[in-house]
Amino acid sequence: MTAGIVGERLLLTLWVGSLWAIGYIAVPLAFVHFEDNAVAGAFAGRLFILVDYVGLACGSALLVRYALLGQHVMTLWRFWVTLTMLLMVAFLHFYLQGEMADIKQLDWREDAILSAQFDFLHHFSTGLYMVISVLGLALVATQTMPTEAT
Repeated sequence: MTAGIVGERLLLTLWVGSLWAIGYIAVPLAFVHFEDNAVAGAFAGRLFILVDYVGLACGSALLVRYALLGQHVMTLWRFWVTLTMLLMVAFLHFYLQGEMADIKQLDWREDAILSAQFDFLHHFSTGLYMVISVLGLALVATQTMPTEAT
């Protein structure tokens, strides 16, 4: 039982820690320190891809862990929050980031329609990232402590 709790803590720490460290520390600093916003954006994109992979791996491992708990997995709110986060990461990675990358391949800064579409997708992905981050924080903040044998 304790090993399962420790495993869950490690997976959540890796996933949620990477979300917060990259999204709210590394990427903003990249835009402050790189003179060219295009370079900072490309760097940020690579960091977000890495965070997506961490999320997909950790989220999948957590769902497997919850599934191994047995029949009552569907009643665990942690299962549903983790599943929701994983689905959002998959949508962000496999759809939104791809759409934004496709627009970047075009001369989008000169085209008002493409620019508006990119801005919408960027704002939507930013909001989705925030929701994932807050849900992850809720999971971390509500982890149960293993009882010590006395």
